[in-house]
Amino acid sequence: MMELDELDINILRTIQDNSRLSLRQISEKVKASVPTVSHKIADMEDFGVIRGYQTVLDTERLGELSVILTIKARPSDLNSIAERFRNDENVRMLFILSNGRLHMICTFGNSHLINDFVRRLGEIPEIIEYDISNIIHVVKENQRALIIPNLNLVLQCQSCKKEIRDNPVRIKSDRRDYYFCSNACAIAFQEKMEEFRTEPQS
Repeated sequence: MMELDELDINILRTIQDNSRLSLRQISEKVKASVPTVSHKIADMEDFGVIRGYQTVLDTERLGELSVILTIKARPSDLNSIAERFRNDENVRMLFILSNGRLHMICTFGNSHLINDFVRRLGEIPEIIEYDISNIIHVVKENQRALIIPNLNLVLQCQSCKKEIRDNPVRIKSDRRDYYFCSNACAIAFQEKMEEFRTEPQS
């Protein structure tokens, strides 16, 4: 893990409040230079802390129907079931829970699409049972991260993709920092990068 510094925290707070700010506006708010802010944001995008910049739409105002689905299955089947719905446009949020359940929040344009979705659930043999409830009214919906001092950044090894639990090995390549869980992974990554650079371009 790597601790985020005070500037990282201030940048995250600023862009979470308003992601439409320009780099210059962000730099003025956090009292840092534009190049420094740009570098910090690029790093946090690479780390996956900043996953994107989106406009949040109100599904109720759009007349769409939302449901909460809870699926029961064997723990060994949960990941494969989740993969079936990972890229489904109706699935807004998808969670694997510790009690052997899969939890989904879905939005549909009409009730016929809900029925089609439920029919698909019934065709998956790994699903033991499921429960579906209509969302009547959203009282609170807050997908903002809780940004507090001394946050630790969970790094992923650029080579093996495992979580880095100890001090990371860092190398710089093409003006970017890459982090690894071991020297072996760092060397393997460098060798692949070198192979890529020496490949003949078609």
